[in-house]
Amino acid sequence: MLNKYESMVVITPTLSEENAKKENELIKSFIKEKGGEIFNSDEWGKKRLAYQINNFKEGYYFINHFTLDPTKVIELDRFYKLHEYIIRNNILTK
Repeated sequence: MLNKYESMVVITPTLSEENAKKENELIKSFIKEKGGEIFNSDEWGKKRLAYQINNFKEGYYFINHFTLDPTKVIELDRFYKLHEYIIRNNILTK
């Protein structure tokens, strides 16, 4: 059974906006490879962070709404943690 999730990622501001969008496409591809389905993706663009993260004051925000098998969420979290351009992330159950 697939559950609904919402995930926000903040991507390093050292990338161009185009490359940040490509990084979000990699995330969406990973979710699809694991049997998930993206039903909405919001791009907030470059925003100021509430506090510094890894010496960055800004980041590119992306929010993805998707369905995924609960056993695959751990793999998604691991993907986020190993990905060098993601400076902050969360995964929420809807």
